[in-house]
Amino acid sequence: MSMQTASVSVDADGFTRVVAKGKRGRPSRAQHHPRVAHALATKDALTTKDGDISTTPQTSVLPGKRRSGKMQQPQLKVDKQVADVKEKQLVLKSDKFRNALQPCLDVIQEFRPEEIVCYGIGSLATQVSQWQLALVLLINEDLNMGMWAYDPVAIASDCETLDRFGVSIIAENEQAKRKVTKRTAFFMPHCEEFLYNNVLSANWSPESLSRVLIIGNHLGRYKDTQSSEEFATKSPFIRKALSGVTYTDLPSEKLLGLRNNPFAFTDTCVQLISGTLDF
Repeated sequence: MSMQTASVSVDADGFTRVVAKGKRGRPSRAQHHPRVAHALATKDALTTKDGDISTTPQTSVLPGKRRSGKMQQPQLKVDKQVADVKEKQLVLKSDKFRNALQPCLDVIQEFRPEEIVCYGIGSLATQVSQWQLALVLLINEDLNMGMWAYDPVAIASDCETLDRFGVSIIAENEQAKRKVTKRTAFFMPHCEEFLYNNVLSANWSPESLSRVLIIGNHLGRYKDTQSSEEFATKSPFIRKALSGVTYTDLPSEKLLGLRNNPFAFTDTCVQLISGTLDF
């Protein structure tokens, strides 16, 4: 049995891509199998002109190969992902973590979002992505708001899993430049710096920023990890917003009581931006 390796890179979208390679970097022989070749051809059909993976579910996608070499039916994969996310939801509802999360929930509920937009959750075949989805579902449990999501690595099984939880798919890569027309909570833990800057840039007015809440990386950290000149050049809107940002940190993952922390929402906080900034 040949071993596979994977290369990891962050593309221009600001999202992480994982690309599998065969032994010594060669394509897997499985690609020459007629059924797998058809599946790969169908996967190519999911690729947009910008090189991103389309989030539109395709019923013609054939089962892919598992590491065990056995074929896995797409429906079984979705069922397992749904079950895994539900299991993580139960863990997040444990008393210690749920009680520690309450200050964040209070801020979000006081903001009264009318929709939740999720960027960069990633492939729901991964544990980190499942934890992140479980968290945003918990956040929305009492709000019961419409939820939208986009990630360029999403495939048909990810889209169906999201659909099972009532999450709609954003049809194209907005690069986080969505201009809000209603109170919107952006859920984007571990996204790239420029995506947060894009959210602020697209909504840079007192009226629009009053409708924006960000659940994601601590924006103030970016100022501390680079020179002031680089920060001003790369993220001018984050820099201008910092004086008006209020932070409420998510609780430590240690409270989940797991043997190994998932590192799914480290350095993540709920952030509101004041409308009294210098525009």
